[in-house]
Amino acid sequence: MKAPLSKLRNLCFPLLCLPLTIYANQIEGLRDSRYCEILYSKSRLNLAVYNTIGLNDCPEANWGKITKECVKKETDSSFVKLNGPRYWMIDGMVNSQLVNPEKKVICGLAMREAGVLKLGITDLLTASEPYKQHQVDRQTTWIYKSGKPVYELIDPKGQVFVMQSYSTEKKPQTAETLEKLGTELKLPKGWQFRTGTLKQDTELKAIDNKATVIQDDFLNTYQLATHDFIN
Repeated sequence: MKAPLSKLRNLCFPLLCLPLTIYANQIEGLRDSRYCEILYSKSRLNLAVYNTIGLNDCPEANWGKITKECVKKETDSSFVKLNGPRYWMIDGMVNSQLVNPEKKVICGLAMREAGVLKLGITDLLTASEPYKQHQVDRQTTWIYKSGKPVYELIDPKGQVFVMQSYSTEKKPQTAETLEKLGTELKLPKGWQFRTGTLKQDTELKAIDNKATVIQDDFLNTYQLATHDFIN
């Protein structure tokens, strides 16, 4: 059964990427820094993920001029998703790798291939729904620093998802306004939103090179953790 790419039209893509060359093993100072992503089809269910991290902060003068038509023409792809701008809520990362560290200029914006999003039929059917899990192939370890705020979603099974980036696509948001996010989300039955301050530096790893991610109503992205960061 073929899954048409038209099903992807409203897909809200989570963060899939990282800002390092394949030779680097640590970067700090990422919190609240801006980046953008471009995703395009490599095959029917595989999407290449390119981002600006480590190259530029996705200048609005460049980003505002990029169109899906331009990307389709330059990449010879049938599906394109412009994802951004987004802002990190992690403080740094270690031991992370790009799919391809070579710089590529797409419609005037320098980017690198950071990941591959593999979609199944279930992903297509739930593509536009918040609070649905999607799995991403990537090798990443996020760092959250002591004394910094963290934001968590807890599902009915008690699984904890920690915010890794926020979006300004659906509504204006800043790192400061996230404190009120819990009063604005339309959480499914049994879900909880929680915020707190880290008491110690904490890592969030992709397990076996796979990250499970979800998004809330405003396209903010969270990754599944092995433990509660707050309690």
